[in-house]
Order: sequence, then C-alpha cells, then structure tokens
Amino acid sequence: MEIDSFFRLPDGTFVRASDCDVVPPDPDYVEGALELSVYGQELIGKDEWDYIDDLWCYLSDMVPKVQSTGYAETYFPDQPIKLSFRKEGSRILVTATIGKDIRKASAASEEFLTAVRQAGLAFFDALSRLLPDEDNAVARKALSS
Repeated sequence: MEIDSFFRLPDGTFVRASDCDVVPPDPDYVEGALELSVYGQELIGKDEWDYIDDLWCYLSDMVPKVQSTGYAETYFPDQPIKLSFRKEGSRILVTATIGKDIRKASAASEEFLTAVRQAGLAFFDALSRLLPDEDNAVARKALSS
C-alpha cells in the first residue's frame, strides 16, 4: 500500500509534501497530486493532479463514511475523476474512474484505512508547516476516528 502526497510547484514540477519548503503561491488553491497504489497497482498518480488540499479534505470524509455505510465516493475538486471505496467483507474495493479508464484494486480494509489515515495526517502536517493559518481540524478529526 503506497499513498503519498505532492505539492505542484509554480514551474510545474512536483515535490513530496513532507520534503517541500516552498509556500504555495495561492493558499486557497493548493495544487498537488496524490499517488495511490494498492499492492503495486497505481490507481492515481501525478497525471491526475488537482487541488490537493481540497482532495485530502474529501478523502478524509470518505474514511468514516465507508466505515459506517460500506460505501463512499468523491470527485476530484477540479477534474471529472471519481474515487470510490466499497467495503466487501474484510476488504475494500478502491476504484478510480478517469474518463473511460476504470482502475480497480482490492485491499485489506484495516490496512487500507490505516494507510489513508496516516497519509492524510502527514499531508495536513506538511500543509500546516507551509501554511500555518490553514485550519484542517475537521479533516484531521475524521482521519483520527
């Protein structure tokens, strides 16, 4: 399970969020990418970059929802990309729909949700370091539950 966050720099390059020391030029529109691979199968990568802070807020809402209802989905903030989590027994089917391209992978539920929580909290730590005035308490709480 690999989940990592990147900030997109003004020159179009990406830097791992944990390593970034460049303050995003517009704190309301923080560009970046999420790399999500389940057991070596990439579902989302840098080609699907978007507003990474908003995307992580959406993902943080998905964690408690899939736990309580068995299904959660979201669209990327500024692209027609849908990401969904469906609980199937002790596993979660993760689906990324990117136009006509549908990417799917199945992961052990607890392992996957733990990885999402850890990656999300690490992202918000990096974001808070660069933009200390950003309030991500709601997203952090959802990821901590």
